[in-house]
Amino acid sequence: MGLGAIVVIGAGSEGLRPVAQNSHAESLLAEPIECVEILGSSMLQRTIEHFTRSDVQAITMLVPGSCSVPALARTYSSVKALAVSDVGSAIAQQLNDYSQNGIDHSFIASTSLYAEADLLDLFYFHREARQAATRGLDREGPLDLWVVNCAKALQTGLDNLLTRADETSPSYFIRDYVSRLTHPRDLRRLVSDALCGRCAMRPSGREVKPGVWVEEGAEIHRGARIVAPAYIGAGSEVQEDSLITRCSSVEKSCYVDCGTVIEDSLILANTHVGIWLDVCHAIASGNKLLSLEHEVMVEISDASVLRSNGAVRPESEHRACQDEGVEQQIVAAISPEQPPTPQTCGLEPIYPGVTDNV
Repeated sequence: MGLGAIVVIGAGSEGLRPVAQNSHAESLLAEPIECVEILGSSMLQRTIEHFTRSDVQAITMLVPGSCSVPALARTYSSVKALAVSDVGSAIAQQLNDYSQNGIDHSFIASTSLYAEADLLDLFYFHREARQAATRGLDREGPLDLWVVNCAKALQTGLDNLLTRADETSPSYFIRDYVSRLTHPRDLRRLVSDALCGRCAMRPSGREVKPGVWVEEGAEIHRGARIVAPAYIGAGSEVQEDSLITRCSSVEKSCYVDCGTVIEDSLILANTHVGIWLDVCHAIASGNKLLSLEHEVMVEISDASVLRSNGAVRPESEHRACQDEGVEQQIVAAISPEQPPTPQTCGLEPIYPGVTDNV
């Protein structure tokens, strides 16, 4: 008896129909929130891996027309991606295909949900109940996670079944860690929980010291400090006299310039953070910054302060590391910091500044 999974990108509850992103997510993120890498991997990839480890034989990603099809499907032989205009019809068609090919039961899930559920236990619970569908729920209410009998679900009526599965059928209570990703703030909270060991998620890369993970290809200047817990992504550079602290995550291919402090913040992939800045309680992506403390979004026009790594560097930037008295001021989460004693900004791929939590 086979087991399949249908995962829907960019969808909410109520039958997994596509929903508009939170305004901050839409302006800050260039892709659906579940496709954004945190601690070295996207929520979509973690969802696929969770199903794969749970002996799911076939996984189908449904990608609404407003989203780009992820390249992830090429990584796993059991995964295929379909661009769809009507998610409900696509789920019904896929359940029918599964049923015709000997897959009797299928999970249906939104990839914007992170749930550390025992999927096989959920499946066994559903099978024993002999119902068309079983929906997961936690202390906050129903979750965008179902397991369905493919043939019975089609006979019952899919839309009504998914939206009312928790009312008409037994529900499966998940006591483990759950995070609904609807706002960039949820990404930041999940990173903090993972780094502090409050959930089972662990960063990619090597734990070079307790609580400090560094990916292959990252370069940390011997004059920089990394205070546990923290994460530095693949290919990122942390320059001299910089400080990464308080559960901060610097994702892949980022650049943190001399003297800059990253505190309780998430720096998303391919972001260049300028010299002698204090980034606190914020999420930065390219030239955009979201203050989580003040709920303020700012777009930085000065490329020497904040930009995407693909942007053109100002000609004066390499000299800035040796200029005394440089000050930058940005609304909300970035504020000027007293510059350190000017020194050369050379990089070495060693971690002498990595320290334990204080």
